[in-house]
Amino acid sequence: MKLATSLATVFVLCICTAVFANVNSTPDAMLDMDQAIALKNANVDGIPNPQPNVGGDTIGSAVAIPALPYNDGGNTCQYNNDYDEVCPYSGSLSPDVVYSYSPAADEALDIALCTSLYDTKVYVYENAAGNLVACNDDACGDDGFKSELVGVPVTAGNTYYIVVDGYGSDCGDYSLDVSANVPCVVECPPGSAAEGEPDCMTNYSDQYNGGCNSNPNVFTNVPCDQSGSMTVCGRYGGFTYNGLSYRDTDWYQLDEDAVGADGVTVCVTGQYDTLSGYLNANLGCGAPAFVDALVTGPCDTACYNIPAGNWWVFVGTSGFGEAAGACGGEYVISVDGYYCGPVSVEPSSWGEIKALHR
Repeated sequence: MKLATSLATVFVLCICTAVFANVNSTPDAMLDMDQAIALKNANVDGIPNPQPNVGGDTIGSAVAIPALPYNDGGNTCQYNNDYDEVCPYSGSLSPDVVYSYSPAADEALDIALCTSLYDTKVYVYENAAGNLVACNDDACGDDGFKSELVGVPVTAGNTYYIVVDGYGSDCGDYSLDVSANVPCVVECPPGSAAEGEPDCMTNYSDQYNGGCNSNPNVFTNVPCDQSGSMTVCGRYGGFTYNGLSYRDTDWYQLDEDAVGADGVTVCVTGQYDTLSGYLNANLGCGAPAFVDALVTGPCDTACYNIPAGNWWVFVGTSGFGEAAGACGGEYVISVDGYYCGPVSVEPSSWGEIKALHR
């Protein structure tokens, strides 16, 4: 079983892989394999698949992508295991499916299997098997074990083969999305507070604000002022530690007194596919669990209405390793309704302010 690192203590789902080894067989034993695959793919529950796939078992029978954006879905279990790449896990015995794309102009592609129903892997060859352009195992999905490639460069005059594969021997229902890459830029507003953590790197050990994932546990306090609004700019990303995939997780402590009886609204916008949410700090790190959490795409925003109480806010990439986003990616947290200190109604001298706290 692969290691689901950073948030493994937060929800058990992160360390479980989904295996869909059994597929529905056709009642007609005389159907050939292509017909059986088409029949299966035309009836995959919950996976967008406007037309059944026929072929796609190898590069020679790859399903052609005519234009972008493109979506297709099916089930890999009735295909053969023809290819494998190390990214970073090797030895896959999973069956795979192949698509081809020939760009008319130089561009960059986003390739995602994020809503698939098994532990996927995806990689891209240029013109021939073995000429690897990009590969990813874990980057997205509700468990972080689905695959995504962002900004894969492709050039006109070449054909690119997208291989939908699996981790280990996993197979199952997949949904493939291929689109032109549009870079996300997250800007830090003037006057914001900086998280201050050094950027992660290979073999990084987070002793800054890794929360329940650090030993000892350590958190960043969200500052507040009399305006009731605060913005924090942070940096995150994925990395490897001793060859295994990890991510930088940032945990923030909200001042319980500043939250107040009416609660606060916290919004998170990240440069990468981002997992954010909040946890009950009163429960400690023994068995932390999200009260609410969301996975959002690049430059999308997740907002939480957090009631009065003692809370931690969590931000991290949704996946693990460098493919989830390079270290140094940016995100912004905004907190509204977050008041602290005396509310001044007229100018006061520094001596008067100090006197209030004696």
